[in-house]
Amino acid sequence: MANKDKRIVYQGENGIACVVVPAPKFLEGGGSIDAVINKAVPENCLSTADIVDKSDVLSDRTFRNAWITSKGKSTEVDLTKAKVIAKEKVREARTPKFAELDIAYQRAVEEDDSDKQAAVVVKKQTARDATADTKITNADSVANLKTGMNEVITEVEDL
Repeated sequence: MANKDKRIVYQGENGIACVVVPAPKFLEGGGSIDAVINKAVPENCLSTADIVDKSDVLSDRTFRNAWITSKGKSTEVDLTKAKVIAKEKVREARTPKFAELDIAYQRAVEEDDSDKQAAVVVKKQTARDATADTKITNADSVANLKTGMNEVITEVEDL
């Protein structure tokens, strides 16, 4: 493959895989991939830097902050870090649901309807427990985690 189809990957100081896309004009002007590495990769990360084909870099960015790499490898997802991200995405998705349920509870209080209040309490607890759902915590692959996360988000939105 031509240099334009290459990427530089390295493990960043923050523990997340970094991907450098060499500028086409730089390469067309005679610049080398090695020159890009020397300019773009921090000195303390050079030991993890590698040149890979563009097609070897993950394209699904759902768990981008869980990407890792090591010498001789392209990017891959750290499942433990991805589970943390999945829980964060569920928390983000349930925030508007909590606001909606707070309003429903307040209306039930105003109506003095204890059955509606109890139903809202159950829904709010279900939303609180969503991050502990086994679809996320027991996921054994990135694909299963993504599917489980999306199912949990849908369940929360449908409360």
